[in-house]
Amino acid sequence: MELRHMRYVLAVAQHGSFGRAAEALLVAQPSLSRQVRAVETELGELLFVRGPGGVTPTAAGRAFVTHARQVIALADATGEAVRAEAPPRELVQIGLPPGLSTEWTSHVARGLLHDVPGATVRFVEAGSAEQLRLLSQGRLDVALVHQIPPAGTWSALVASEPLGVAVRPDHPLAASAVYRLVDLDGLRVLVHSRDQIPTQQDGVLAAASTFGIAPVWIFARFVEHARASAEAAEADAVLAGSHTAARQLADWVWRPVEGLGQPMNTWVVRRNDARDVATPVVAVIRAAASARTRDARD
Repeated sequence: MELRHMRYVLAVAQHGSFGRAAEALLVAQPSLSRQVRAVETELGELLFVRGPGGVTPTAAGRAFVTHARQVIALADATGEAVRAEAPPRELVQIGLPPGLSTEWTSHVARGLLHDVPGATVRFVEAGSAEQLRLLSQGRLDVALVHQIPPAGTWSALVASEPLGVAVRPDHPLAASAVYRLVDLDGLRVLVHSRDQIPTQQDGVLAAASTFGIAPVWIFARFVEHARASAEAAEADAVLAGSHTAARQLADWVWRPVEGLGQPMNTWVVRRNDARDVATPVVAVIRAAASARTRDARD
């Protein structure tokens, strides 16, 4: 017999009705009735006399209710005692930028639960510039960013992948096996705004100037809605990493761009005066990144 069965019997005795007890327990009345009958079958005793006006406990039912109350009270007290002795958990807030693999971030989350049990983790989705601002204000403990971290912080490069463009499936460039930077000349290309990834904007402008081409750059702030942003801007292509393209622009044709020279780098960053709990959190993130790199090589 489980504790929940005892709670069911106690609720029926308290409310004098299976219907009212079911409402209080947020269960279906037929299910509650079956559970109570199962208890009666197990005990070999009738616990309630059922009538049109409700139910009344039998002598066996009254004895069961008295005993069940004692058991439930002891179980509740045991849980409270254990929780009171458990060490407090520290809240750790970790920034996540756009463009990261969902599988990888889920792997990080599972690693944190296993390896940093003293932490309660909360992820904060934000662009790189906003994350660094929150980090400087002490509102983030750890940041994952796509731009070079500022001086005065501790950081480590955890991932680097080619930056490319996703092209509309009906655009002539989509049939090309290779995208070159000069192929973007005259194309309407959606790019993250400066406040999201400042170094990315500077890099693509510099590369275009070096090659003497003039794409129509459309700078916009977008995170999870690259497709809608591209459609609204009538863009021919979107500058993005492979994970963003695969998730948000699945039917567009993504390829890295030769000559762009702008990888999508990801750094893990913490303040130099970060709390001690940030150290194992960063270790989990770096270990997950290393495992991801090994898997990609294999």
